[in-house]
Amino acid sequence: MHFERLSKQESATIKEVLRASADGPFFPDWEFQTLFGITREEVRLIADEWPLPNVAPDIVVLAVNNSLNWLLSYPHRKHDLWQDWISIDQAAVNDLYNRLRGKPNENPFQRMMM
Repeated sequence: MHFERLSKQESATIKEVLRASADGPFFPDWEFQTLFGITREEVRLIADEWPLPNVAPDIVVLAVNNSLNWLLSYPHRKHDLWQDWISIDQAAVNDLYNRLRGKPNENPFQRMMM
């Protein structure tokens, strides 16, 4: 993922996505680390320090990738709360995610692979 190519708005959206994943109602505590491969606290730290987190780059990629993937595909049943956390709609977030990955039309399990 090439974060240096993000516009200011795209970078702000990534921060919102990280914050929604770490602090929002979308993922239960008991499943968070299994889904993300890192802790909620690690995602929160990256969100707090975005766009220049002082974290290993591979952990940053993991946090961003899995935040985008699971917000778009996890059956959280909280779509009515999306706008409380993220300022653009799900289709626009999906488009951003596809551009970051450079691989459109992947399913959620393919998106787990870096």
